[in-house]
Amino acid sequence: MSVSTAIEAWKTTLGADAVIDDVQALENYTRSVCGSSRSVFAVLKPTTHEQVERLVEIANANLTPLYPISRGKQWGMGSKLPVKDGAAIVDLSGMNRILEVNDQFHYCVVEPGVTQRQLLDYIEEHDLKLMLNVTGSTSDTSLIGNALDRGVGYFDSRADGISNMKIVLGSGKTIQTGFGHFPGAQTQNLYRHGIGPELDGLFPQGNFGIVTSACIDLMPKPEAHMAAIVKIADEKELPKLIDALVRLRSRNIFTTIAHVGNRERSYITLAPLLYEQLVAGGEPEGEATRAKAVQTLEKGGFGPWSAAIGVLGNAAQLKLARKEIRKAVSGFAKPMFLNDRLLANAESLLSKLSFMPAMNLQLMLLRAVEPVYGYTRGEATDKSLRSVFWAAGDFQRLEQPDPDQSDSGIMFCLPIIPAFGPTVLEVVQDTSATFAKYGFEAAITVNLMDTKSMEGVVSLSFDRRDAAQREKALACIREMEARYIEQGFPPYRVGINSMDQIVREDDPFWQTVRDLKRALDPNGIMAPGRYNLI
Repeated sequence: MSVSTAIEAWKTTLGADAVIDDVQALENYTRSVCGSSRSVFAVLKPTTHEQVERLVEIANANLTPLYPISRGKQWGMGSKLPVKDGAAIVDLSGMNRILEVNDQFHYCVVEPGVTQRQLLDYIEEHDLKLMLNVTGSTSDTSLIGNALDRGVGYFDSRADGISNMKIVLGSGKTIQTGFGHFPGAQTQNLYRHGIGPELDGLFPQGNFGIVTSACIDLMPKPEAHMAAIVKIADEKELPKLIDALVRLRSRNIFTTIAHVGNRERSYITLAPLLYEQLVAGGEPEGEATRAKAVQTLEKGGFGPWSAAIGVLGNAAQLKLARKEIRKAVSGFAKPMFLNDRLLANAESLLSKLSFMPAMNLQLMLLRAVEPVYGYTRGEATDKSLRSVFWAAGDFQRLEQPDPDQSDSGIMFCLPIIPAFGPTVLEVVQDTSATFAKYGFEAAITVNLMDTKSMEGVVSLSFDRRDAAQREKALACIREMEARYIEQGFPPYRVGINSMDQIVREDDPFWQTVRDLKRALDPNGIMAPGRYNLI
């Protein structure tokens, strides 16, 4: 391996400004909100597919490992860091062209640096009747990057909506999946499978190549929209809530993903937004105002678990959905329904009456809930980042756009759980008990993806400045993932510190993945150790 030769060749190919090898400059890439560290010898910033081909050729000639990132927003799972030491990061954020947006067939073709916000702005500027399957992360996350790690949005799994991928393999060869490799194919973005073996499935969570463009599914904008917020007052009612949502989904009363969060998830999501309002209203910054924000949520009735559901359709369908949701949760939960007109009217009325403490409380709660409501209508926001800093008590960082550059820490566990109420309750109670053993409180969301399965999103917040707390946090996450596997609920996605818990030498599945790696990336230069034995 000749790192110095590779760096000089990359500088010649990409330009000196597109290759970062200064130790101090590399720190912007090696700081991670999960508290981990890796040695990285360079960052490469290509802007075209051809440059990616050339940098892969140089990496092969010098046997230098590469670790591609789209925008590096993999917060809580490793951020920009490779799984193993000694790689050059390939930062694809400069490949940020929107190549096509098709209103008729509701899809777009983008490069890996294109973000949620960039595409939403394009849709708005061109007055297109389209919606994006947004995620609850920041608006600056990559569409392709999230889909390739099987991220889940507010309407569907992102992995089910990516196709026609253009990929530079580890071998240096470029391929295009589906019908994309047929010159002039008019259906390459309409029918994902193409003909012959379907290769698309190799690249989500694969380390075989670098995706330089892909088709991302969009949705036609519905005639009407509303959000249903359903709260329960006692955790013992959680199985009833889950099973009621499954029945509603099975009847297509709603067809989006129902997000069901525990008290800690609701509080770290909404309390920072209340805190900001309190400070703007003259309250001092610090713990006393933090406590007041939490008390405001308690007064607002946010109890052990709350569900948020986006309902799309026409006016008649939404009327039926309100009726059926009320009926399904009658006797154990309180539903509330929001739409654009109701929110606007409520904002106007409560603003006029805000001199009354009770009305001001309702106005503050309304404004705190608005970003969550926005997710259910396909809007992205950066306000979710507040939760990272809030949980660690980092009040001065609430406006910080990059958690990696803060002192706050966060890690995630992401199991897949059967969509069966009693099982879900057992899992969340075991999760809370395991976290408590290490001195942490689990923020939990269980997302109903279909009538069969739920995505668990479990986050752990900690102070990265405290070495002992960092170690406990990692130990807690590893034990929790091991428990999920033991219980029969393996995670569908893990961070850079947990690959060894998932990838096993004695498993024929991972042996086959290794064999594919040797065929598609014979020198093993592409993201070594990422969901692979090599």
